[in-house]
Amino acid sequence: MYKYSDFFAALQKYVNENKLIVLYYDSAKKNAAFPYGVISDPVVSKLRYGTLVYFDINIWSSEPEIGFIFEKKLEKLINELDGLIFKDQNAVIHFETQKDVDDPEFELIKKKITFSVRIF
Repeated sequence: MYKYSDFFAALQKYVNENKLIVLYYDSAKKNAAFPYGVISDPVVSKLRYGTLVYFDINIWSSEPEIGFIFEKKLEKLINELDGLIFKDQNAVIHFETQKDVDDPEFELIKKKITFSVRIF
Protein backbone atom coordinates (compact mmCIF):
# COMPACT_ATOMS: atom_id res chain seq x y z
CA MET A 1 0.00 0.00 0.00
CA TYR A 2 1.29 3.43 -0.97
CA LYS A 3 1.81 6.07 1.71
CA TYR A 4 0.90 9.59 0.67
CA SER A 5 3.64 10.90 2.96
CA ASP A 6 6.10 9.65 0.30
CA PHE A 7 4.46 12.02 -2.15
CA PHE A 8 4.82 14.97 0.24
CA ALA A 9 8.51 14.20 0.70
CA ALA A 10 8.96 14.12 -3.10
CA LEU A 11 6.97 17.37 -3.48
CA GLN A 12 9.05 19.13 -0.86
CA LYS A 13 12.26 17.93 -2.51
CA TYR A 14 11.09 19.07 -5.97
CA VAL A 15 10.03 22.55 -4.82
CA ASN A 16 13.19 23.12 -2.79
CA GLU A 17 15.57 21.79 -5.47
CA ASN A 18 13.94 23.96 -8.14
CA LYS A 19 14.13 26.99 -5.83
CA LEU A 20 10.46 27.81 -6.32
CA ILE A 21 10.16 28.65 -2.61
CA VAL A 22 11.52 27.08 0.57
CA LEU A 23 8.91 24.47 1.46
CA TYR A 24 8.35 22.66 4.75
CA TYR A 25 5.92 19.94 5.77
CA ASP A 26 3.58 20.63 8.73
CA SER A 27 5.70 23.39 10.32
CA ALA A 28 8.68 25.56 9.47
CA LYS A 29 11.94 25.91 11.37
CA LYS A 30 11.92 28.62 14.02
CA ASN A 31 14.59 30.57 12.14
CA ALA A 32 13.11 30.06 8.64
CA ALA A 33 13.80 32.91 6.24
CA PHE A 34 10.75 34.58 4.66
CA PRO A 35 9.07 33.93 2.33
CA TYR A 36 8.50 30.21 2.84
CA GLY A 37 5.72 27.69 2.38
CA VAL A 38 4.27 25.05 4.68
CA ILE A 39 2.33 22.02 3.48
CA SER A 40 -0.66 21.52 5.76
CA ASP A 41 -4.19 20.21 6.15
CA PRO A 42 -4.16 17.08 3.97
CA VAL A 43 -7.61 15.59 3.45
CA VAL A 44 -7.37 12.01 2.23
CA SER A 45 -10.10 10.19 0.32
CA LYS A 46 -9.75 6.56 -0.68
CA LEU A 47 -10.90 5.90 -4.21
CA ARG A 48 -11.67 2.64 -5.93
CA TYR A 49 -8.35 3.01 -7.72
CA GLY A 50 -5.92 5.03 -5.67
CA THR A 51 -6.15 7.95 -3.29
CA LEU A 52 -7.17 11.58 -3.70
CA VAL A 53 -5.52 14.05 -1.34
CA TYR A 54 -6.37 17.76 -1.04
CA PHE A 55 -3.77 19.87 0.75
CA ASP A 56 -2.81 23.48 1.29
CA ILE A 57 0.50 25.23 0.93
CA ASN A 58 0.47 28.26 3.22
CA ILE A 59 2.92 30.91 2.05
CA TRP A 60 4.25 33.25 4.72
CA SER A 61 6.03 36.57 4.25
CA SER A 62 7.07 39.29 6.69
CA GLU A 63 7.47 42.02 4.09
CA PRO A 64 4.65 44.59 4.18
CA GLU A 65 4.95 45.44 0.48
CA ILE A 66 5.48 42.16 -1.31
CA GLY A 67 3.62 43.06 -4.48
CA PHE A 68 4.62 42.04 -7.94
CA ILE A 69 7.76 39.97 -7.19
CA PHE A 70 5.98 37.82 -4.61
CA GLU A 71 2.96 37.29 -6.86
CA LYS A 72 5.24 36.23 -9.72
CA LYS A 73 6.93 33.72 -7.41
CA LEU A 74 3.53 32.27 -6.45
CA GLU A 75 2.44 32.17 -10.08
CA LYS A 76 5.61 30.25 -10.98
CA LEU A 77 5.02 27.79 -8.12
CA ILE A 78 1.44 27.14 -9.28
CA ASN A 79 2.41 26.82 -12.95
CA GLU A 80 5.29 24.44 -12.17
CA LEU A 81 3.17 22.16 -9.99
CA ASP A 82 -0.14 22.14 -11.88
CA GLY A 83 -0.29 18.91 -13.87
CA LEU A 84 3.13 17.72 -12.67
CA ILE A 85 3.54 13.95 -12.65
CA PHE A 86 5.59 12.31 -9.91
CA LYS A 87 6.43 9.01 -11.64
CA ASP A 88 8.13 7.32 -8.68
CA GLN A 89 5.13 8.08 -6.46
CA ASN A 90 2.52 7.28 -9.15
CA ALA A 91 0.96 10.68 -8.54
CA VAL A 92 -0.27 13.70 -10.48
CA ILE A 93 -0.87 17.08 -8.84
CA HIS A 94 -3.40 19.77 -9.80
CA PHE A 95 -3.94 23.37 -8.69
CA GLU A 96 -7.34 24.06 -7.11
CA THR A 97 -7.51 27.56 -5.54
CA GLN A 98 -5.50 30.47 -4.17
CA LYS A 99 -6.64 32.99 -1.58
CA ASP A 100 -5.37 35.57 0.89
CA VAL A 101 -5.68 34.71 4.55
CA ASP A 102 -5.93 37.33 7.28
CA ASP A 103 -4.26 36.40 10.53
CA PRO A 104 -4.78 39.09 13.19
CA GLU A 105 -2.46 37.22 15.55
CA PHE A 106 0.54 37.83 13.30
CA GLU A 107 1.73 40.74 11.21
CA LEU A 108 2.58 38.38 8.42
CA ILE A 109 1.20 38.09 4.95
CA LYS A 110 -0.20 34.68 4.19
CA LYS A 111 -1.52 33.07 1.03
CA LYS A 112 -3.22 29.71 0.93
CA ILE A 113 -2.80 27.66 -2.22
CA THR A 114 -4.83 24.48 -2.44
CA PHE A 115 -3.81 21.52 -4.57
CA SER A 116 -5.14 18.05 -5.14
CA VAL A 117 -3.05 15.00 -5.88
CA ARG A 118 -4.28 11.73 -7.29
CA ILE A 119 -2.08 8.81 -6.23
CA PHE A 120 -2.50 5.54 -8.09
